[in-house]
Amino acid sequence: MFYIRYEYLSESYPKFRVYKSREQEQILPYVLHEAFSDVIRQSQWYPKYQHYFMLDETRFSFFRFDIYQTVEEKFTLQDLKKIIDEKCQGTKKLHNVDGERIMAYIDTIYVDGEEKKYVIGESGELFFRLYIIYLNKTSINTINSAYGNFFEIKNITLIPQSFHTLLFLRNSLKKDDFVLLYINENFCKAINVKHGFYQSVETLNLWLSALKQMYKDNGIVQYRYKDYEFIESNPLAKWLVTDTLQFYSQLFCKWLLEKNFIGTDIIVISPITKNAHFIETFNEEYKKLTNNYIVPFHHSELLNTFGKEREPDDMDALILMNREDYIKRELGINEVIID
Repeated sequence: MFYIRYEYLSESYPKFRVYKSREQEQILPYVLHEAFSDVIRQSQWYPKYQHYFMLDETRFSFFRFDIYQTVEEKFTLQDLKKIIDEKCQGTKKLHNVDGERIMAYIDTIYVDGEEKKYVIGESGELFFRLYIIYLNKTSINTINSAYGNFFEIKNITLIPQSFHTLLFLRNSLKKDDFVLLYINENFCKAINVKHGFYQSVETLNLWLSALKQMYKDNGIVQYRYKDYEFIESNPLAKWLVTDTLQFYSQLFCKWLLEKNFIGTDIIVISPITKNAHFIETFNEEYKKLTNNYIVPFHHSELLNTFGKEREPDDMDALILMNREDYIKRELGINEVIID
């Protein structure tokens, strides 16, 4: 049995979307409007569950290293641990990292120029990418206040909420560089992915509430609830809607340009992806700056959706369910959905 708690980070309006496993491979979704500290304490009530906390990326620090080694004897797990420890010590000292390492992993492995799945047991000219993720001290202290030493707890997993989505998109699209753009009711953030890992994370105030206010200011609130065909058949409605969305998209593009997020495809995860006029308008504005695309991420045929049509907001948690071995066993998934 498991709980997945997905954080919508907001100081004034805390929110967690929760997914709880039930009997007969069912998943119960609901929402908690409670602070992280309260949600952590509640997890103590269910010691037999596996608890997954998908926390906002601003709680984490991310580092990537390209590792080159020439070894005559077989590369061992101890050799890898030594490299990780050395990089962690250097990173903490150089960047004054506030927090503790919660994850380190490697991929993109080559031995004598040939791609390999594993580096352990290999010798010769080795190359691999090393990734290290730290969770900030404030979050660690919040967890420790309820549990004691978090690192001794076996049934809690803490990950950046986009982590599995990033890996899924990188592997399925065969792209190392893209931007993940989240637009939700009370927050908006962009995650710049370079060389298959987090390059930077930025937040901005162009959330859905801001767009709703634009509709209200322009006197077109009623058209928010009209479908694509209705607006297309009404010239005045189409002009008012596209003009508003164009201004909204221009603000996005201006911000993306200022943050140097321009020049790669942008994948949007948001309820707004259902608005075809938004995707069309955003693409038009973005193409004025670059030859890349704005891509809505609704779902994928590669994912098991467990008998239910999922909202765009569910994508991060849904991908976790498809990738995490323990959850796959709990839900009766007998084959690997995504590698």
